[in-house]
Amino acid sequence: MSTVPEAERVPPATRVAYGSSAFAENLAINSVNQLANPVFNLTLGVSPTLVGTAIALPRLWDAVMDPWIGNLSDNARTRWGRRRPFILIGAFLTALCTAGIWFFPEGRSPTFYFGWLAIGCFLLSTAYSIFVVPYGALGLELTRDYHERTRLMGSKSMLHKLSGVLNQWLLKIVQIVGQNNLVAGSRFCGVIIGCLVAVLGAITVWRVPERARPAVATGPKLSLWQGWRETMKRGDFVRLGSAQMLIYASFLIVDNTGFYLNVFYVNGGDMAKGALLKGFAGMAFQLGGLAAIPGIVWLSQRIGKKNTFLLCTASLVVAGVSKWFCYVPDAGWLLVIPSLLLAPGLVAVMVLVPSMTADICDLDEVKTGARREGMFNAVLGWKLKVALSGSIFLAGVALELTGWQTNLKAAQSEETFFAMRVAFSVGTIVFALIAAAIIAGYRVTEETVAESRRAMQARSNAAG
Repeated sequence: MSTVPEAERVPPATRVAYGSSAFAENLAINSVNQLANPVFNLTLGVSPTLVGTAIALPRLWDAVMDPWIGNLSDNARTRWGRRRPFILIGAFLTALCTAGIWFFPEGRSPTFYFGWLAIGCFLLSTAYSIFVVPYGALGLELTRDYHERTRLMGSKSMLHKLSGVLNQWLLKIVQIVGQNNLVAGSRFCGVIIGCLVAVLGAITVWRVPERARPAVATGPKLSLWQGWRETMKRGDFVRLGSAQMLIYASFLIVDNTGFYLNVFYVNGGDMAKGALLKGFAGMAFQLGGLAAIPGIVWLSQRIGKKNTFLLCTASLVVAGVSKWFCYVPDAGWLLVIPSLLLAPGLVAVMVLVPSMTADICDLDEVKTGARREGMFNAVLGWKLKVALSGSIFLAGVALELTGWQTNLKAAQSEETFFAMRVAFSVGTIVFALIAAAIIAGYRVTEETVAESRRAMQARSNAAG
C-alpha cells in the first residue's frame, strides 16, 4: 500500500466537516422519497403513478440545471472560492423546500395535491442542484492521491449512511409525533430536517477549505456546451455513470413494491407493524453499509477499484434471490436479510464512483488543460437523480402493472401478490447483472492515473 504524501492527506476533521453535507443532502431528498407515498397516496388519495410522476418530472429540468450549475461553478472566480458560495446558498434553499413541501392546504382534491407535490419537487430539485453539484465537485478536488480519494469518499459515505439510518425510521417517527396523523407528523419532521440541512451545509462551507490550484490546473474556461461535450467523450465515465444508474435502479424501482408487500402481504395490512419492520430492515441496510465501508476501502487498495465494484455488485444478485424467500407472510425478522445483502452493493457506488470520477478528472486535465470537477459531478449527479426519480416513477408503474388496487389493500388477489414478489426479486437481479456487464469494460487504473499526473507535472514545468 502506497504512502500518501503529506500535502495530499485530508485531515479527519476536514473529512467530517465535508461529510456533514452528505448527511444533510441525503436526509433532505430521501425524506421526501420516504414519505411521499404514505402521505400523498395512502392519506390524500393521489395514485402511486402520479406520486412517482410528480417526483420524476423535475429530472427534465435537471438535464439543464445540473450541467449549468456545474459549469458555472467550474468557471467561478470569487474571493470565497469556486464551490463554497453555491453550497451555502443551495443548502439554505434546500432546507426551505424540504420543510415547505408538507405545508399544503387541507380539504383539496387528489389532483390539487398532485400539482402541489410536483411543484414542490421542482423547487426542491432546483435548490438541491445548487447545493449538491458544487458540493460533490469540492470533494473530487480535495486530494490528488489515488487511494486518499477512496478514503475521503469512505468517510463521506459513513455520514451519508448515518442519515440513512434516520431516514428508515422517518415513517415511524412521523406516526409517533403526529399521533398517527401523517400530515401533522410530516410537517413537524420537515421543519426539523430543514433546520439540520441548513446547519450542516454551513459547517461544510465554514470548515472545508478549497484546494489552491496553479494556473495550468484552473485552465481555460469552457462554455456549457463545450464542457458537456468533452465530458461525454470520456467513455469510462459514461460506463461509470451508467453502472451507477443501474445499481440504484436495482434497488429503487422495486423498493416501493417491497414496502407494499411488507405491510399488506407479510403483515396482513398492519401499518404499524409494517412500519416497525421497515425501520429495522432499513436500519440493517444502513448499518450493514456502514460496516462494509472499511472493507471496501481496504479491498480497493489491494484488488483495485473496478474489481471491488464488481464484487460488491455480486452481493446485489444474492440479495435479489433472498427476497423471494424472505418476503412471505409473517416473515418477521427475515425481512432484515435482504437489506443486509443489499448494503455492500449500494455503498460501493457511494464510495467508489466519486473516487473513480476524480481519477477520470486527472485524465481529462491532460487533454483539456482544465479542472472540470463541477461538470463531471453535474453529469454524474444528473444521472443519479434520473436513476432515483426515474426509479420512483417506474416504481409506481411497476406496482400498478402487478395488478395492485389501493382500495383492496391486504385483500389483493393471489396473482397480484405473486406478481409483486416476482418484480421485487427479479428486478434487483436483472439490473445488477447489467451493471456488472457495463463496468467490466472500465479501463482506468492506478497506473494510468499516475501516468496522467506525470504528464500534468511535465506540462506545469514547461509552463514555468
